[in-house]
Amino acid sequence: MTYNIFEFIKDLHTMKHSQRYSAENSIFIFLSFAVAGGFLEAFTYLLHGGVFCNAQTGNLVLFTLNLCTGEFSNASRYLFSILAYLFGILVSAILPTIFKRKHPYIAVAGFEIIALAAISFIPKNASDWFTYVSVAFLCALQYNTFTDCRGAKLATTFCTNNMRQAVLNLHGGILEKNKSKLRKSGIYTIVIIAFIVGAALGGFTAQYLGNYSALVCAIALLPAFFRILCDEFKSSPRKSLLNNETASSDPTGNIVSEADPVQNTAGQNEINSTENKN
Repeated sequence: MTYNIFEFIKDLHTMKHSQRYSAENSIFIFLSFAVAGGFLEAFTYLLHGGVFCNAQTGNLVLFTLNLCTGEFSNASRYLFSILAYLFGILVSAILPTIFKRKHPYIAVAGFEIIALAAISFIPKNASDWFTYVSVAFLCALQYNTFTDCRGAKLATTFCTNNMRQAVLNLHGGILEKNKSKLRKSGIYTIVIIAFIVGAALGGFTAQYLGNYSALVCAIALLPAFFRILCDEFKSSPRKSLLNNETASSDPTGNIVSEADPVQNTAGQNEINSTENKN
């Protein structure tokens, strides 16, 4: 079975028109946040103490090693990053109980943009603590909020599981001649590529812009934010409200039908009253 990149793009186009996906589940949104994920991984590692904030496996190992060797100051750097990440996961789990519909996605995207813009203006002489704790929190929010892209369970802040799923779906797709699995493998692959592009962009801008490079990441997320916001506006209940208002303003809506049971009852009561008088 042959299945090339052109067929993959064609299938994505078909999926787009055959099934209605919300903005937060679109490939564009996941590519945008994958670029941001790679960007932030390079940003914190190069500029803020060599700490990886997107995922915490490495930080757990480094925390344990520093703790065992008595380097408590170094251990605390990794501990605070881990705690911030855990808190971010907790907040992302609470948000859907506070907001309805797409509001958690809008809130997370908007907050991340504002926070990254603020991080870019942290003074050079400030402790790295402020940055890597903030980024760890943001990455946890992002990771646990944007999870499903057209049926593919994705991570936008690291690539380990994405690589695993890309290979497994590719293997299953070829073995079973299953185009659905091949499509998923393609989705995982392009998200991984977006992450790599983000890391390269983060490394490049960090070299020339320093801490201000976080502002570049914030600007890069603006299209994704407005995409979700516009999708929410289009699917807002206001449409139903406007339709109801239009119906209520229709002059024919206030005309009582001859078959209206209320009118008939009133007429019958009038007849009965006349008969009683007679």
